[in-house]
Amino acid sequence: MAYQSNLTFDEVHGTRAPLDIMFLQDATETQQPYIDAARNGITQICNTLLSEGKFAQQDLRFGLIAFRDHPPQEQSFILQEYPFTSDVESFASNLASVTAEGGGDDPDCQSDALDAANRADWRDGATKVVVMITDSPPHGIGEDGDGFPEGSPLQIDPLRVAASMGRAGITLYVIACEPTLSQNYKRARDFYQGLARKTGGRVLNLNELSVLPTLIAGSALEAVDSEIYVARHQTEVRSMANKENISASEISLRLHKNLVTAGIQHSTLVVDNVYHGNFVAAGIQHSTHVVDNMHGQCAQGDQNVDIWFNAENLAEARSKIQQVGGILERCQAPGALAEQSAAVETQPISLAQVENVVQKCLVRV
Repeated sequence: MAYQSNLTFDEVHGTRAPLDIMFLQDATETQQPYIDAARNGITQICNTLLSEGKFAQQDLRFGLIAFRDHPPQEQSFILQEYPFTSDVESFASNLASVTAEGGGDDPDCQSDALDAANRADWRDGATKVVVMITDSPPHGIGEDGDGFPEGSPLQIDPLRVAASMGRAGITLYVIACEPTLSQNYKRARDFYQGLARKTGGRVLNLNELSVLPTLIAGSALEAVDSEIYVARHQTEVRSMANKENISASEISLRLHKNLVTAGIQHSTLVVDNVYHGNFVAAGIQHSTHVVDNMHGQCAQGDQNVDIWFNAENLAEARSKIQQVGGILERCQAPGALAEQSAAVETQPISLAQVENVVQKCLVRV
């Protein structure tokens, strides 16, 4: 499979296309600082997106779904939905109207929020990005103290929803509020990694509120570039999978080799690994701060991530999951987190980015 490009780098990265970003914001009692950071950072998010030269202001739309929980765990609301708007001030006002309180038991109604996002009024031809900001898991993944251990009372299965999102071209990024998510829950991080992977997205650590706008903008810019390569390579990827019976991992390796040889680059969100100091203290080798590689240092969770990724529904996955501790516990590392910074850079396309492209190519309808 020789890579033959008909587009120069400038032509690819100058491509104009609409961008729709749906925020899924946890609105339970611990989340007010994150809500405020998103609201205060919306101008920075827009400026970062516009500075890349890929968009005009009218190309951008933002939507918001705030979520808490189902009664009797929470009596105020399940979801508050705000439709897409290109009016940045209106979107900031919507965020300002959301206050963090309540929540009931530890898991919340992320599944319902994902389902609402999947059904939102996305534009045809737009890059579609969902950014979920949370420090808790959804119901039904097997965490202790779950008031709805079988999942959403409305029978909404997040794994099925994520599969539907992937088919529809919606990429999910989960911004994990740390250290809470990894310290308080044994299954949540592995679950979110498998969930995001179904859509070609990923999980991002957030420890410093100041980097939240960069995480959001960087996620969107990664998704935009990813969609360019999905459009270009979907036919050949599907041909290799269907006609040549080549696995997704082998397709990714072949495509990555060809793209690197051709000098192809990709917008890359580079984030300091907030657990780097923990790995060093635990004697774990760690050579990069790119967030893609962080979780692989603790291999006990890898199999569980694969189970969540491959399962069609929660019930199927729950029966196979092996109980492991949070990331600090499984690495036997101390709990203090490092300072965090983040930046969006243009880098040679990585294998992880190609794997996301291949995943999207294979699941799109």
